[in-house]
Amino acid sequence: IQETLIIPLFGRLVSSERFPQLFSDPEAKRICDSLDYDFEGKRKKMESAAGLFGALEVAQRQYDLRCEVEAYLSEHPKAAVVNLGCGLDDTFSKADNGSCRGYNIDLPDVIKVRNELLPAGDREENLACDLNDYSWMDRIGASDGAVFFAAGVFYYFKTEDVKRLFTTMAEHFPGAA
Repeated sequence: IQETLIIPLFGRLVSSERFPQLFSDPEAKRICDSLDYDFEGKRKKMESAAGLFGALEVAQRQYDLRCEVEAYLSEHPKAAVVNLGCGLDDTFSKADNGSCRGYNIDLPDVIKVRNELLPAGDREENLACDLNDYSWMDRIGASDGAVFFAAGVFYYFKTEDVKRLFTTMAEHFPGAA
């Protein structure tokens, strides 16, 4: 499994273990426990102030994104919730109001791992696509609104690609958040 999938997942687990009064993430624990991966080296790095700060940042980012999604869904309860570069993030299941639809988009190799470890639930789809191949936009049912979020994927993009993606999304999904 790619390190880019492990690090945020493990950060969520460490935050849940160290600060259970702030973050509860049983799904991160379940997934980490199911992996054949030696987390000891990662755990030692998380003992440092910088490592713990990074873990907290990951957990706080997911919490903040969930709050934003929930706020949007309070006004648009049947909206599409779209996680760009989803990795092993489970924000949709945490924000699911029972009426919305979730779309988790990432590269095919990531979605293959995701389908094994975090399969799509009811009203949720894992889409194997490159975000720069805009055909994924046609698969999003956004007639009742759409909220898009990304947690870390744009580190891997050129600035021009992000601008082009956002411009295309704005044209394809007018009025989305």
